[in-house]
Amino acid sequence: MYAHRLMILASTLMTVSLALGCDPETLADDAEGVVSLRPVGGGVWLNTSSIGTQTFSEFDITGAVHDGVRFTGLRISRPGNTWLAATPEVTDGNLKGKASKTTYVGVDLVGSRWQFNLVNGAVETPVEIWIDTFTQISPKEARYTFKTLDSNGVARPICDVDSAGSYNAIPVKDITVDSAIGDMASRAKTVYLACTSGAVGKAIVWGYRPWERPLADFELATRMVRADYCHDGMSWTETGIALQVRDKYNINTFLDATDPTEVVWQANRAACIGTPRSGQAR
Repeated sequence: MYAHRLMILASTLMTVSLALGCDPETLADDAEGVVSLRPVGGGVWLNTSSIGTQTFSEFDITGAVHDGVRFTGLRISRPGNTWLAATPEVTDGNLKGKASKTTYVGVDLVGSRWQFNLVNGAVETPVEIWIDTFTQISPKEARYTFKTLDSNGVARPICDVDSAGSYNAIPVKDITVDSAIGDMASRAKTVYLACTSGAVGKAIVWGYRPWERPLADFELATRMVRADYCHDGMSWTETGIALQVRDKYNINTFLDATDPTEVVWQANRAACIGTPRSGQAR
């Protein structure tokens, strides 16, 4: 499979004609760093989660209506077939449930029930999702598979399957994502469930954890995943394209420096574009 190279960096704004190609050596003096060949690269969608036919990515833990849903409660399964009401929190990519003076994390949350109302005007329809599986990736990152019942009463993951065959989601604290144009902003008391099959989750899997860097840098990483060259939400890639990425954070680097450079990224748009990943806008 043909491997593209990409570069993420913050550089002086410059405009380069596509006809001139892309010369990273003249643009990337401040691009320290590293990115590895990814067996599967870009993705079209920011996130891939839904409850039934309604998209679902983020919610307000205070119970305010946000993004078409209202969070109504968290119940944690305890021994003796009892349930404990708790308040959700997120710390460094880990979900927590707080009840009185006790905090529940990790495997204690498997089987926990997360209750919402899907809001359509004045009509609110109650739904429930639960944590089916949990994997601790590192002290600062965990992945969860959430499931819900479809219209036929069959348990289904809320995320689409990713390239590794999992349906994982990674929790992110206090951000909101514009699903149309990809802009990100801070929003207090908010939980974003980033599916690893979508660009927001992929950016975390590739090492660009939003709790370790400025939100603007994380947003840029998601635009890199989607080949959103103009920062307008339009994706110029297709699922399954292999990538190499080099960045200023020393997270990833090129394995094959002979591949042509696709694009050099800067803070607010692509500084230089060679050959786009796909001729079809998504």
